[in-house]
Amino acid sequence: MMNTGMISAVFITVLVISALDPSLQRLAEEADVFTRTLDKVIGEETIRQKSLKRPAWFRFRIGESSLRENDPEYQERTLDSEFAYALFREDESDDGSWHEVRQVLRVDERSIRNREKARKRMVLGLKSENDLLKRSLLDELTKRGLPQSATDFSLCLLLFRTTNLQNFAFTPTGIQSIGADPALVYQFTQQEGAASFTVFHGKKVIHQPLSGEVWIRQSDGVPLKIRLTSRIETQGKPDTVDIGEVEYARSRQGDLLPVSVMHRRTSGELLVAENHFTYSNFRRFSADSEIKFTPEDSTPPQ
Repeated sequence: MMNTGMISAVFITVLVISALDPSLQRLAEEADVFTRTLDKVIGEETIRQKSLKRPAWFRFRIGESSLRENDPEYQERTLDSEFAYALFREDESDDGSWHEVRQVLRVDERSIRNREKARKRMVLGLKSENDLLKRSLLDELTKRGLPQSATDFSLCLLLFRTTNLQNFAFTPTGIQSIGADPALVYQFTQQEGAASFTVFHGKKVIHQPLSGEVWIRQSDGVPLKIRLTSRIETQGKPDTVDIGEVEYARSRQGDLLPVSVMHRRTSGELLVAENHFTYSNFRRFSADSEIKFTPEDSTPPQ
């Protein structure tokens, strides 16, 4: 456990790094702009999930087969959705928190909704002052039976807004490449703040301080990738590890937006679940009472 003197020293280190390191300053600037973009865009999302299939019943075995361990069985699902972000407030004094919202169009190639109707319902929900209508957009993955889905990873960039930057300690670890782009890599650990990695572990809900890495393009300071890591130790059982990686790129409109999210949960060497999210065709919609979209190029973010 840290004592007060150690905590103060950490804060001094963080403030000095934030003030002097231009890459971290650019990270905060991009995060601030990202915040202002969230309520103006709507896009398309594809989720591919591979999750461990739990046996529906116990099977009694005898003979040699009882001595062999079963190979794990997995189920795979694919969902296509209209995708956006919504700000939820508990009351008027609350600054609110951003969440991913979606309207599922297809499940495993089976059509669920018409795209235009789904998009209209999405935009009406985002504009509505009725929180119940907004919150109905949050429940889509649960309704479609994705038991190990991971949500809100695409919002990781919000962690590093200017007002939050002092909550983290950063350590530069070198340069790595993402595609053709050299990137400065920083490890970070959360020292303060309300944000947390929320992990559903069996019937428990566990909140952990955030830790991971951020990749910042060396040439212009644009954040390209953020990785979050969580490890849960259980006595007598393998550790449960969650790793989430989100990659960002500029859209045709110049907005920095998510391109993909990869989440993996393992227990020891066993893969429990893998969720791969991809995003494309982000559009800006107008703020007037009609549902209109500004002209856009349908090319995915580059």
